[in-house]
Amino acid sequence: MSEPLPELLIRIEHLRDGVLTPHDARAWPREWLASIEAVGILTPHEQAEEIIYDGCEHECVVPNLGFEAHPDDPERLVCVHRCLHGCGVAFFEPRDFEQWRFSLVGLARAVATAIDASGILIVDVPGRVVLVGGAGIGGQACEVFLGFGLGRFDAAAIAATAERLTASERPIVLSVGVKPGNIWSVGTRPRTAVLAEHAVLESGCLSLDLARIFPTPGVVEVKPSDWLTVTEAAELLAEDLSWLTIEKARARVSRAAGNELFKTNGLEGTLRRIERHSFSTWRLEQRNKDLAKDDW
Repeated sequence: MSEPLPELLIRIEHLRDGVLTPHDARAWPREWLASIEAVGILTPHEQAEEIIYDGCEHECVVPNLGFEAHPDDPERLVCVHRCLHGCGVAFFEPRDFEQWRFSLVGLARAVATAIDASGILIVDVPGRVVLVGGAGIGGQACEVFLGFGLGRFDAAAIAATAERLTASERPIVLSVGVKPGNIWSVGTRPRTAVLAEHAVLESGCLSLDLARIFPTPGVVEVKPSDWLTVTEAAELLAEDLSWLTIEKARARVSRAAGNELFKTNGLEGTLRRIERHSFSTWRLEQRNKDLAKDDW
């Protein structure tokens, strides 16, 4: 049997309400679905209210009316269905009604482990865009994002509201199962790839090689002016507090960022970015405190 993960990831893009129904899952072995659940891509969902009986040529509907002891095996719980098209009595077990819900965060965690991402996982747009973390690709420090539904009619609006994505200097976007359309705004042109075309499941873990997907660095877009590097923020702080060296200013900015005294992209080290407006507010507070000390 061929690797079913690509088929699953593509199917996920078209799930209704993000729920994998028994009809959706019937092509895949239960043991394999259990391994996908263990990875975190799927989570258990409530039982289906009804299923389709594949053993009937009319594909009659089997309602979930509860379970009772099998007439020939009291230890076995079954749902009894009497086909109206002449197929007779059929028995269905509770697992025949099992459903799963897709977890974008769970998939993002699996990707983060596969690429050994640095930093913390951050939800940029709930249910649609997740910052997986930082990764070195082609000698460059990049930020890897996971996008879901990037082929939908609202994808451009979703991409525009993804603050951490639009603020990233070197964004990499992995779309779950479909190729993104022309959805990027000016200044945000990430390198993209479809996860379904590259990810595989090996020994119960997701495997992904970004170096093979992106063998050469792409064009780096100029970052939006609303975001600063730590060094840029330190230089601004040093302008206000002339007694601070750049090294001390950088240390103060990094410490304040770690204490969440202003807004950042949630990453650390060279990947950290600071939102200019909230930093300006904090910077003004530092300047006022310094002036107050002089006055005293």
